[in-house]
Parts: sequence; C-alpha cells; structure tokens
Amino acid sequence: MILMILMMLTVGAAVWFGTYGEIRTNSMKIESDDRNLLELQSIKNRMLAYAVLHPEIYADESIIPGVGYFPCPDTDGDGVSNTPCGFTSGVNQLFVLGRVPEEIPNHFFSFIDSEVDSSLYWMAVDARLVNDHGFYQFTTAKRLAPVNTNLDAQVKDQGNHDVPPFLVDGKDDIVMALFYAGPALSGQSRSSNNVSDYLEQPTVTNGYNIDFQSVGANNDVFNDYVITITRAEWEAAILSRISQDLVPQDGTPDLCSLVTDGTENWFNECSYTNPVSRPVFTCDGTAYDNLAGQNWRSIVCP
Repeated sequence: MILMILMMLTVGAAVWFGTYGEIRTNSMKIESDDRNLLELQSIKNRMLAYAVLHPEIYADESIIPGVGYFPCPDTDGDGVSNTPCGFTSGVNQLFVLGRVPEEIPNHFFSFIDSEVDSSLYWMAVDARLVNDHGFYQFTTAKRLAPVNTNLDAQVKDQGNHDVPPFLVDGKDDIVMALFYAGPALSGQSRSSNNVSDYLEQPTVTNGYNIDFQSVGANNDVFNDYVITITRAEWEAAILSRISQDLVPQDGTPDLCSLVTDGTENWFNECSYTNPVSRPVFTCDGTAYDNLAGQNWRSIVCP
C-alpha cells in the first residue's frame, strides 16, 4: 500500500511539474512574443516620428529636406541605413526591403532599442518615400522624390502596369511593412544577410510589386510577425504637423505665414532654377524636380 501511495505521489508530481513546465514554457513564449510585438509597435512609432521631424533631424543640411520621408533600410547588416536606395541596375524599385536601421549616425535618432537583436527586425517601404532615392542622385547634391498627400496610389511596374507599390494580405494603401523574423526555422542560416533566411515571404523581383503575408500554414514553416503603416496613418501624422495653428490661433496653419511664399523651402512649390553646378530642371512633376519644395502650401493654406 505504501509503495502504491508513493508511486501515485511520484506520478502525480511528475504530471504536475510537467504541466507546470509546459505552462511556464508557454508563458515565456507569450511574454517573448509580446515583447517582440511591442518592439515592432515602438519601431512603427519612431518611423512616423522620423517622417514628421525630418526637417529638424536634418536641420544641418544646406537645404533642409521636408516632411514625410523614411530612411533607406540596412541591407548589409551593419545597423546603418544604406543609401542611396530605390533604384538599382537602372530599374526603379517599387519598394525597398531590408533590415530596420538601428540608428541614423550623427543625427541622434534611433529606431531599435539597444537590448534587442536588431537583425530580426525588417522593413519594406514605398520607394518614393525614402529620403535618399538613387533616381534623384546627381554629382553635387541629392534631390528628394516629390512627396505630399497628392501622391498617386499606384505606380508603373516594369510591365507598364498600374499597381500599388506593395500589398500586405491583399490590402494596398500601405507605405511601410515592419517584420519581426522570429526564431530561425529549418533551413534558415542566420549568419547570412539573405532575406529568405529571416522572413517567410514571397521572392522580391525588382520593378514589380509584391503581396507580403502576415499568416502562414503553421509555426514550423512561418513565424513572421507583421504590422503596417497605412497611407492614412502617414498622412494623418504629417498633416497634424504642417497644419498646426498655434501662434496665433487664426484658423490658418502657422507655416502659411511663417514661410514666405515663393521662397526655396520644402513647404512651398519647387522653385529651384539656379544652373550653377547643377543642371537646370523644371518643376512640372515630370523632371527630376525636387531639390526643395513639396508644395504643401497648396494643400493646407487657404
């Protein structure tokens, strides 16, 4: 009888500790997943802050760039944004994919908390919104792609089709997708910089769009976490900045009076015509035309 009771206690303890261990393991996994999702949300907030504060972040530039831009991704794994991007081998990329940069050196802006593994956080961004686009480079300066809320929802792919730059789960009007790669799956080598060793997403073909996925068949073959910045979220963040009416509260955005109309400023229409050291270009939206001037004035000023 005593042996029977001891055996029952032993079996009961084993079951209890086994169940407790499984619960603890599951709890730790849930806690880890929550941390990773919180970090993704933090990166999203910092990306939007970067877009809103872009003129202040680069206030030391000779011509201060405007609002609404995002950084180029980190494509070589050194933690720094690799520029220029968005244009490779003569092909306009509809979106740019790479790791989230840890920081913007010399400008005191970081995107990822230092205690996390930054190699596991990736981004895809509408190539028109990067702040150092290869198509707009020339010898003595860089131009920014012309960006405001009148930006077309679709772009031309290499087949001359009108398409959204990219989609997530079939949804368009997204300006950025953010990914947490999760632990390595079978066949993935994390010693590389290959996106396929981190993300379980469709293969990128330059010049064509893509439909990223947030759900896979099961955890053995898919463990990406994906969140997005929608165009509506981007527009709301930018417009909240440029439409501020604080001094005085007269019903007119402050920038409409603080920035002189017709001067060379990101808030105004493009007006750069100086041929010295740079080629002359027009501001009609068809040329490489935006060294300074996104024409927000026409959108928010009465």
